[in-house]
Amino acid sequence: MINAVILAGSDKNKSGTPYECKALIKIGEKFLIEYVLDAVCNSKHISRRVVVGPGQLKEFLISRYPQVEFIEEDNSIMRNAKKAIEFLNDNKKILFLTADLPFITAEAIDHFIEESIKSGADICYPIVEKSVNDEKYPQMKRTYGTVKEGTFTGGNAIIITPSVFERCYSLAEKLVEKRKNPIAMARLIGPTILLLFLTKRLSIQKVEKRVSKVFKVKAKAIISTYPELGQDVDKDSDLMVAKLYLEKKR
Repeated sequence: MINAVILAGSDKNKSGTPYECKALIKIGEKFLIEYVLDAVCNSKHISRRVVVGPGQLKEFLISRYPQVEFIEEDNSIMRNAKKAIEFLNDNKKILFLTADLPFITAEAIDHFIEESIKSGADICYPIVEKSVNDEKYPQMKRTYGTVKEGTFTGGNAIIITPSVFERCYSLAEKLVEKRKNPIAMARLIGPTILLLFLTKRLSIQKVEKRVSKVFKVKAKAIISTYPELGQDVDKDSDLMVAKLYLEKKR
């Protein structure tokens, strides 16, 4: 069993994000965060569930998800993650998810957790091949990077061993800021990685080795067949497309 943290921080004053609290945008019959909460609550591998977000989420959780714990947000994703780790005060691995994943399922979460545990890694990050995304969600726009094994996008989730968090904090904060820019991320990890990426000679294994060395941890990319892990809502266009997909499912 592992713990789960949903990062539902408000987006007020952040460039390019028109929503003060995306978690409480209504899509179909539910609020955006409910799709994530339902998946997390139905996972067979999660023990404690925590939401980090603005105060307005607290009453919502008390009334609809009393089994979910709440922490008032700080002013950045990494500080919110740190607060959650300190709040949980547990050595269990933690699954971090964003609150804007309207297609997420317990099945997708469980597969990611199971493969991560099998890997024995301290940090696991899901990646999804472009053809898998395009087959199921062709209208959802994603940021892709090409390596030897194919063209992939990253998921909006990560599993981490709490004890390694502090040593990763500084660089991880910079990577989070550049998460929509594969070239900038490669540059942060190292010039060799950037060169290999630009010349299409980079492999997943080389990225894993470099990240493991830089962070002094064992890092693993988990190839997922569940594109739901990466279909987040960043823009009005994403919201419109998500509504269309969810209406078709009803």
